[in-house]
Amino acid sequence: MARQGGGGVGREAQGGDRGAAHAATPDAAPLGVRLLAIADEVSPVIHSANFPGNLPSFDAILSAGDMPGEVLEFVATKASVAPLYVFGNHGYGLMRSPEGDTPHLPPGGCIDAHLKLLTVAGLNVLGVQGSLRYRDGPFQYTEREFAGMLGRLAPRLWLEERRRGRAVDVLLTHAPPVGPSAGQDHAHRGVPAFNRFHARWRPLLHVHGHVHLEGGGPREYVTDTGVRVVNAFGYTLIDL
Repeated sequence: MARQGGGGVGREAQGGDRGAAHAATPDAAPLGVRLLAIADEVSPVIHSANFPGNLPSFDAILSAGDMPGEVLEFVATKASVAPLYVFGNHGYGLMRSPEGDTPHLPPGGCIDAHLKLLTVAGLNVLGVQGSLRYRDGPFQYTEREFAGMLGRLAPRLWLEERRRGRAVDVLLTHAPPVGPSAGQDHAHRGVPAFNRFHARWRPLLHVHGHVHLEGGGPREYVTDTGVRVVNAFGYTLIDL
């Protein structure tokens, strides 16, 4: 399955840091797709003059929130694929205009995945930005608001499910679902609407950020409904 990627995105060197590649779940047939997922903390492996040649090759880039816009633009200019991203609760990722006003511009060369069903490397990816509300501020939502956002997508997802058998392959969010990777504090709690999404739509993979691994949570686990959940904190490579 190993192959050399274009544009310097090669699959032969192993990345360091917290980013070891993770294999597909044992009961799933491998798809031969590798994802680079990033979130929250800028890894020197990613923000490096050697990127992406310092990593095994990958087929898509997913940013699960709170990555600076300058870093997303850097990744976009160095890699041969456009990063898909969602905003985190801090709103990092917005760029200032040349006039230096309040950040409000999207990062260049990247694709905002919030509430969009996008196809990359043959996978359907759905993005949902933000976290559960814990104080006043943008990119924070109540549980009811998260449920409403996902509920309004149901007609589109139902048609996609009828067309290809699975509506969503990868759910890309900033906040985690309820489960082992959710934080213990109020600000980093899991979103129940994501667990209900798992049960109804059965994505292969849920990539999230928001929760730092120093807290002792797992890099990844598999839910009772068979959904593989991966915390993208820093960076990680995910094989499907």
